[in-house]
Amino acid sequence: MNRTANAALVRRLRTEKAWSQEELAIAAGLSTRTIQRIEADGAGSVSSLKAIASALEVDMHNLESKPRTHLIGVRWGFGGVIFGATCASASILANWLTGEGSAADTGIAFGAVGFLAGVSCALIGWTSSRY
Repeated sequence: MNRTANAALVRRLRTEKAWSQEELAIAAGLSTRTIQRIEADGAGSVSSLKAIASALEVDMHNLESKPRTHLIGVRWGFGGVIFGATCASASILANWLTGEGSAADTGIAFGAVGFLAGVSCALIGWTSSRY
């Protein structure tokens, strides 16, 4: 089963260790040609990516190229958080301006909206890094 690796990242991580392609190949137990191919076009098997990730001391999933469609869900998620927080804030502010809520209640409500928006953004970021 072949996967597509982030060729530029593999190359960067290798050069950060000041390794040549040959040195990475030895550390990963692969041929130099395999390293050259992965750094050129990202084409490699799952076992090759695992070996390279192990040699470079990173998670294999970090070396994989993520499709651009992955970002669409992240954008919609953050957009939802922003829209929800904006609507909630407008409602809280309207209640305070019409005298239906005290300043203390308004502050608590804004704090809760901020907290929930922050947690939502953290969850979106965490889950998006896992795929």
